[in-house]
Amino acid sequence: MTATEISAKASPKGTVKGPEPSGGSLPYLPGWAVPRPCLTERLSEAVRGPLTLITGPPGAGKTITALAWAATGPDPLAPPGRASGAGPVRPIACWVTCDDATATVRGFCLALSAGLTRAGIDVPPAGRRPGRRTDAREEDMLKAITAALRNTAVPVAVVFDDFPARPGSAPADVVSHLLRHAGPGFRAVVLSRSAAPLPLHRHRLAGELAEIRADDLAFADDEITEVLAQHGVRLTPASVRALRARTGGWPAAIRLAAMSMEHHGDPEAFAARFAGDDQAVVGYLMEEVVDALPPAARWLLLSTSVAERVSTELAGELAGEAGRAFPDMVRQNAFAVPLGQGWYRYHPMFGRALRLILRHESPDMVPLLHRRAAAWFERSGLLPDAVRQAVQADDWQYASRMVVDRLAIGHVLGLRPHDPLTGLLDGIPDTAAFAGTGPEPAIVAAAVAARRRDEPSRAAALHHARRALRRSPPHVARSARFCLAAVELYRPGTAGFAGLADASGEAALLRQAPGRLLDDRPELRALALSGQGAAHVWHGELHQAARHFGAALTAAEQAGGDVQKKRCLGDLALTEALLGNAARATDLADRARSLPEVSVPREDGTIATALLAHAWADVERWRLHEARSQLGLAARAASGQADPLSDAIQCLVKARTNLCQGRPEHALADLRAAHEITPRPGWLERRLALVTAEANVACGDIEAARRDADRAGGRAALESALALARVDVRLGADGTASTTLKDALRHATTKTPLDVRVDAWLLDACLAYRNGDRRRGRRSLDRALSLARREEIRRPFAMSRSWLMPVLHHDPEMLHSYHPLLEPLGLAVKTGTMVSRHADGPAPVEQLSPRELEVLRSVAQLLTTQEIAANLYVSVNTVKTHLKSINRKLAVTRRAEAVRRANELSLL
Repeated sequence: MTATEISAKASPKGTVKGPEPSGGSLPYLPGWAVPRPCLTERLSEAVRGPLTLITGPPGAGKTITALAWAATGPDPLAPPGRASGAGPVRPIACWVTCDDATATVRGFCLALSAGLTRAGIDVPPAGRRPGRRTDAREEDMLKAITAALRNTAVPVAVVFDDFPARPGSAPADVVSHLLRHAGPGFRAVVLSRSAAPLPLHRHRLAGELAEIRADDLAFADDEITEVLAQHGVRLTPASVRALRARTGGWPAAIRLAAMSMEHHGDPEAFAARFAGDDQAVVGYLMEEVVDALPPAARWLLLSTSVAERVSTELAGELAGEAGRAFPDMVRQNAFAVPLGQGWYRYHPMFGRALRLILRHESPDMVPLLHRRAAAWFERSGLLPDAVRQAVQADDWQYASRMVVDRLAIGHVLGLRPHDPLTGLLDGIPDTAAFAGTGPEPAIVAAAVAARRRDEPSRAAALHHARRALRRSPPHVARSARFCLAAVELYRPGTAGFAGLADASGEAALLRQAPGRLLDDRPELRALALSGQGAAHVWHGELHQAARHFGAALTAAEQAGGDVQKKRCLGDLALTEALLGNAARATDLADRARSLPEVSVPREDGTIATALLAHAWADVERWRLHEARSQLGLAARAASGQADPLSDAIQCLVKARTNLCQGRPEHALADLRAAHEITPRPGWLERRLALVTAEANVACGDIEAARRDADRAGGRAALESALALARVDVRLGADGTASTTLKDALRHATTKTPLDVRVDAWLLDACLAYRNGDRRRGRRSLDRALSLARREEIRRPFAMSRSWLMPVLHHDPEMLHSYHPLLEPLGLAVKTGTMVSRHADGPAPVEQLSPRELEVLRSVAQLLTTQEIAANLYVSVNTVKTHLKSINRKLAVTRRAEAVRRANELSLL
């Protein structure tokens, strides 16, 4: 549809087009114009200053906006002095349309004089004087207009429609003169397709310029809805938003769409596909813009439309000699939107229309132009633009080579937030990935599959890449090997250290990349450091692992984005938990969980690691209910993820939780489940054995506990010595236990997990107190408490109630110094008397036996004494005996109080 046809059909149903304007009078506002009160008010505010500039492409609504403003308020043709009323005096409106008749100063002054006269402004005639040149008459006309404007009692706003963009034009010279000499009553409202050749910078610096641009003229959703309604079309809000997004709110395009949908059977479908290649849009733009240009300018527009953004240098690359006119073209073409720093882009629909014309007229030139643009962007160091152009040229080999050569594979993997490269290569076909001789397309295809979590496609592409890499020359293989290692290391959707423990070789290779490249690619540095940290975890080198994960976190923060930061935080949190640093692990886990879920879905394995670390720390800090909750969340987050190490650690945390809650039988069941998980590193095997020994001690199976402790390494390590000492204590061999523990503590180092050292010093204190050596006991207890204070470890003290509470009852100074750690015991700071944390009354001084806990759970279920006896296969008298013991240990007198106190102490 051409512009002429649009003009003929523009009147919607039920509207009447007014008569054509005559002379210099104001044109009539058409009945179909959409009221835009906010825009009208903005123009009213702008006209208070000397210069208002309204710029926009054809059909942007510049004229309608000015007409809507001129048609509001008092009669704009009223003579000066007739306006009355409170408030500021509204300017008189005058209209001048710039065309061929106004191309000279004389013609422009005649049109302006006629307009001012019709608006009630008296402009005296300026005849030619004898003996003067012809231009002197033009000078007199300009002086007469200037004098008339200076003498008006009411401000006069002159709207200059279709103002020419070329410098040195007659309208530009006359308006510039009037702005300088016509006085404060003159207000110029300039409507132009581009920036007018006026002294804009001077007026802008002086605060005398108001600008309304194409973005301001764009239709909003409600205005689009009103245009559609004029043509009898109704769309859903979602379709209206989509139409606005595709058209950029360009009023002409909205009107074209409404006219096209007026007789369309499925308006919703039409709105979804309406774009710059619509016949009506192309016809309008060809008549209004493209066909009116000379051949060189036409080729400049078409050739530069292949790029999303264009500069003068790129225009020269694409259009050749015609590119020299690019600066002048963008100044005169309102469809060229400035982006800053010499870059421009075309209006979306205009750009699509140009590309459609180019494909229709010169199809063979399209891929060639894309390749030219790709080469220019690559030379300029603008990799995303270069890759985009290569992809649009269907040159996947070239696009992949650029990514691999610059080690930008992390961008394809999605490791950088909002990176323009992410997703650009998602459409790489199998024919490109597997048919070429070079490894680059296969590496890129593997990265795309890894980000999509398509493991079969990832594995196939990696296999092809390795095979192609063996045939590649060394100068090609170097960067390709680095990128291949990165793809092999990156495995999204896995929990914990899955897939990384056996990838230390890839991590080491990636870290061998040139330092200058890794400085620009912190996401790859983070990937390499994480891989090495995971390998250290697998080999039990936890301190080295923590250092590597910390460095990886720093690199991930430099790269930005939540994917790597969340994984690094989770891995570091779990490592710190394994080291016994409960407070540090909690802080890291909370940081990981606080990151947005936009880029990492909740079911991703990375959050499972943080949750597992939090659960471990909660056990150490005696937050057993929270630990249970975190374990449940971790299990759901890791659902479907294959990670034996994390699964075994989860069983270990469950077992420790059950031990803390007095359920050693359940703990042993959890540990048996952990022993069925393979493979397991040696250090985890030892930890499982030690916790199994502790559970067997609690169950009274001393021989099994000794076998587990011996299996964990005997007396060589502090962990094993601690387990054996507990066995000896249970057998009554306090002397043997003390000797074993002393020797192990003497050789212990800071590499031993902190919670183990706290347990060991606390048991040493217990043995010393029992042996009557209060000085040594207090020294060891103080050592245990001071170690635990930094990481807020409470578990060992909470599980040592039976002997620790009498000690602290006679040592209020120790209680006062470490009260936060001893809070689970329920001791008051000031008096040293035994009180509950949540209610008045003494706290238990003895641990409940497994059978007593079973009875207490049955009581919590509101079972009678007879029902409890039947369920436990014991007599009623035995149940009553257990109940008496429970009441004594919990310092209560009734069943309900026992249940409440047990809940307060996390026994249930």
